Amino acid sequence: MARQKQKKWRVYFDLNAPREDSRRKRRPGRELPIHQTFSWGGTEWRIPAVYVCAQGLVADFVRRVPAGSIQTFTGRWKLRPDEDRYDFTREERMQLDSENPLTFDFSPTLLLNGRPLHSSDGRGTCWNPLPGCYDPDDLLLLKHYGLDPADGWVFWRYNFPWKTKHKPPIRSLAVYMEAARVSLPGPHITVQREGDSFPFTGPDGIAHTLTVRKYAHETLPRSIFQDKDFLYPDHCIALGYTVEPPLPRNAFHLADCSEGDRPRRVHKPALCEPEQTLSATVCVLCTEPDLPEETQVGVIGSADGPTAIFVASPQEKARTQMRCDVSSLYFELPETLEWLMVFQKLPCGPVKRKLL
Repeated sequence: MARQKQKKWRVYFDLNAPREDSRRKRRPGRELPIHQTFSWGGTEWRIPAVYVCAQGLVADFVRRVPAGSIQTFTGRWKLRPDEDRYDFTREERMQLDSENPLTFDFSPTLLLNGRPLHSSDGRGTCWNPLPGCYDPDDLLLLKHYGLDPADGWVFWRYNFPWKTKHKPPIRSLAVYMEAARVSLPGPHITVQREGDSFPFTGPDGIAHTLTVRKYAHETLPRSIFQDKDFLYPDHCIALGYTVEPPLPRNAFHLADCSEGDRPRRVHKPALCEPEQTLSATVCVLCTEPDLPEETQVGVIGSADGPTAIFVASPQEKARTQMRCDVSSLYFELPETLEWLMVFQKLPCGPVKRKLL
């Protein structure tokens, strides 16, 4: 029996996995073993190596996740490896992501000779040791770095282009890592009119009061929807409100508990065309004719359906410190909307480590 050819370990600055013929024209990076292990956010992290390439540096980051915590999480949510479609609500998906031990987002900055190098691209993957949940191709990654396949591992690879025309000497190297905020679902509220107020307590235990300052029915112009094969919902509620005592802008917002209405197909696909999933993919910025000239409405769609983002005029926001959120899109607005308070919380503070 012929032995299967083992893949060689090569790391390239281009993380887009170019074809093998194009990779032959480029040299892989030179590996600098780092072997850093440290604790951050209550979990074990490793920076096993950095790669020196012609265009810049490539760094690998690894986070260990005990298999027991993965089993507890999948059991609590009744997740199965043979099922990838679940009918979770927006709030449930948010809660699931916040509890998932394999989910973590951060931004790294390398400090080369005391000067920052910012990442231009990044890729990630994870090793889930539970049966039926892992990709055998990832075994090469575990083997190269000597990682136990009985544990879970989350990998990130970032590239950092040189800031100089020529490759500089590496006298010292450090990394600064900053965690991204995690969305946590909070209480539900039902807004009836301007002036409604809702007391609530944040994750830090501080009491706040939300007061509705603007409650308006908005209709988006049909011209902003470019796909002529679908009829898109165009009605939404624009909600302006204040929070006292104030919360940071990136720490709190309101979200429609409902997903809204999905687009409706108006032209059937040809027999040779595959049926598409009904989802909105729209990214438009427009000025509403019935609002002040400085007021803009942004509409963003995703696989979960269309979502609108409302931005009040700069003068109004500056005067009242008003926040603005918009509901999902509907063909006909329901009589009442239920809103979800969403808190964005930092899971941990930043960390800085010397590498070389």
